[in-house]
Amino acid sequence: MNADENYVTDGYLDTKVDCIPGMKNFRLKYMPGFIRTTDSNDIMVKFLTETAEKILRAFAVVSNTFNELECDVMNVLSSMLTHIYPIGPFPLFLNQNSQDHLASLESVVYVNFGSMTVMPLEKFLESAWGLANSKRPFLWIIRPDLVIGGSLILSCEFVNETSDRGKIASWSPQEQVLNHPSIGGFLTHCEWNSTIESIYAGVPMLFWPIAADQPTNCRYICNERGIGIEIDTNVKREKVEKLVNELMVGEKGKKMRPNVMKLKKAQENIRVGGHSYINFDKVISEVLLKLV
Repeated sequence: MNADENYVTDGYLDTKVDCIPGMKNFRLKYMPGFIRTTDSNDIMVKFLTETAEKILRAFAVVSNTFNELECDVMNVLSSMLTHIYPIGPFPLFLNQNSQDHLASLESVVYVNFGSMTVMPLEKFLESAWGLANSKRPFLWIIRPDLVIGGSLILSCEFVNETSDRGKIASWSPQEQVLNHPSIGGFLTHCEWNSTIESIYAGVPMLFWPIAADQPTNCRYICNERGIGIEIDTNVKREKVEKLVNELMVGEKGKKMRPNVMKLKKAQENIRVGGHSYINFDKVISEVLLKLV
């Protein structure tokens, strides 16, 4: 990306990008963070360039997505790469029995920013107090290294404020949690695996994209699929409070639930011979067996 260091604040990121097949109404700000760089020698740019070259020579490219979720993009990629196989969502192949969601029980906000994302302490505290002020029950997974610069300790004031409705842990079996009928919304950084797992469970999302491919994922899931709400990167507690409540009981949340359940239903159809299972069989017959 050819830009000087002011591109983050001078409006340059709002530039429209109409040269990516399958991606409509796209802007620079939705590009993955490791592409939005002013350093032509950036290690991630080199890695992605090498990966793209390897993909052209690969026997197969397996993707954790499914046609019903990314139809336009997959149609374009399939016309360019005959050896691409969307076989997601991967949890389909784990023989999990997801529970039916009961609307009367969908009261808990699940919060998890993944295993690698880090954030400034100030933004962490803004998100924490926004969640607390929403008055919604929550389960928050907080890694010891989530905050830049070291460990963190939540204040006694926060603990006392949320003790009757909040639970904090350092790890959780995320797929099982998302499939629990009490989970009504997922506050996440919009990393793809977490997004897919939430769709698989039929849970609408509140996104705080922080880095890497998260802005791209967020834009697509919110704008094209209508199953997520975005928090501005300049996160403030008042906004977090408002959007958590919008996700759980607001009009946007009510509109998102049928959309995400429609995608969940599409995945259930995949179980009985849909595109992903057909593609999985193709990977075995057309690729793996030929390598034996």
